[in-house]
Amino acid sequence: MKHRGLAAVLIALSVTALGTPIGAMAHGPLHEQIVRLGKAIEQFPDNADLYLQRGELHRHHQDWNAALADYNTAENLASRLALVDLCRGKLFLDAGEPKQAKAALDRFLAKAPNDAEGFLTRGRALVQIGMYEVAAEDFTRAIQNVEMPQPEYYYERSQALVAAGRMIEALRGMDEGMKRLGEIVTLQVYAIDLEIKLQYYDAALARLEKVALQSPRKEKWLARRGEILQMAGRDDEARQAFQAALREIESLSSRHRNTKAIIDLEKRVRSAIGT
Repeated sequence: MKHRGLAAVLIALSVTALGTPIGAMAHGPLHEQIVRLGKAIEQFPDNADLYLQRGELHRHHQDWNAALADYNTAENLASRLALVDLCRGKLFLDAGEPKQAKAALDRFLAKAPNDAEGFLTRGRALVQIGMYEVAAEDFTRAIQNVEMPQPEYYYERSQALVAAGRMIEALRGMDEGMKRLGEIVTLQVYAIDLEIKLQYYDAALARLEKVALQSPRKEKWLARRGEILQMAGRDDEARQAFQAALREIESLSSRHRNTKAIIDLEKRVRSAIGT
């Protein structure tokens, strides 16, 4: 069975004697949600899932000690509740303790060896520890064990591979992601950056052209084209691209042209062509 996510599992598990999912109560500010869960716990003090869900709320509130106390109570009430270690792993990662996060996630994945969220979270911990190659393997397992991975799964794996010095594999991984998810602009832009680092300038330009075709406005992509051509030593073509970008900027309405992003872009383009 593909992974449904921790929140979905908690909502599915946390059903009161009245048949109301506890997840249905989780609306409003965190404090109010914590209070409501506290009242539910008073009514059902032996329900481990209630403690686990309140622990998650404490974690989001960055109340680490309260969260850990609720996780410990949940574990004492239901020793086989594997999700406790996933929650602990997330908490330690949020709290800036990646080694402790890894230890908790190791325990969780020993019990749930196909859990995408467990691999994703441990991959993030491993990145912080500096174990980039192993982190990339965990991101791959997360991708393999989820029905529809989010774009950041591929992005984070690619970053881990770059940090491990495996840039070509990082680029291949981005293309794998786009084959599965579609040509998402953020993934395409990162792939362009990788191609530039690899000095695959023609490939970067071809990919940039695809991105530009998806956008109703061209000034940013024309400026980027100029920069890539400049890096490739094709100065005449670069100047043409910069000039085209400048014409696009000058054609914008004052409302669009006077934004900080466009003002900064225009300065960059004018600096590149010396005007």
